[in-house]
Amino acid sequence: MTRCVPLLTLSLLSCGPAPSTLATGTYGFSQLLGRAGAPSAAVSASRLELDVMSREVKLTVGGATRRFTMSQASTSTVGCQGNFGSTAQETRALDAPNLQLGELLLDEPLLVGACPAGSRSVVLQAGPAAPGGAAPGCSADVVCVLYARQ
Repeated sequence: MTRCVPLLTLSLLSCGPAPSTLATGTYGFSQLLGRAGAPSAAVSASRLELDVMSREVKLTVGGATRRFTMSQASTSTVGCQGNFGSTAQETRALDAPNLQLGELLLDEPLLVGACPAGSRSVVLQAGPAAPGGAAPGCSADVVCVLYARQ
């Protein structure tokens, strides 16, 4: 029986949560995070198109599309809490000092793999990233917009 305990422990550790990454695809608005109130029709109808390989991001708001580039390097920092620990979240900065999304202004915009991992969602949010690369938590002061893959 004592031989099974180390094997069981090893198998539980190897089954930890997968990282929450950014994936190529088209994403539609899902919800605002950390804020009360309903977003405008422009925000609700917005969508993101990501191409992770080319690092290209297209944001469409009210029929107008803006293009951005994600940073070359991504950071993976602990952010999603799970049953057996935390999950790393991929975070990348966009090449814009700020981004106007309808009535929302996102300073130092970031793209973050949404929790839980595998949710097929991304968060477009205000930064800046912490020195370790982690995105700040969503709150009344930090605008976060959740987009779900379509």
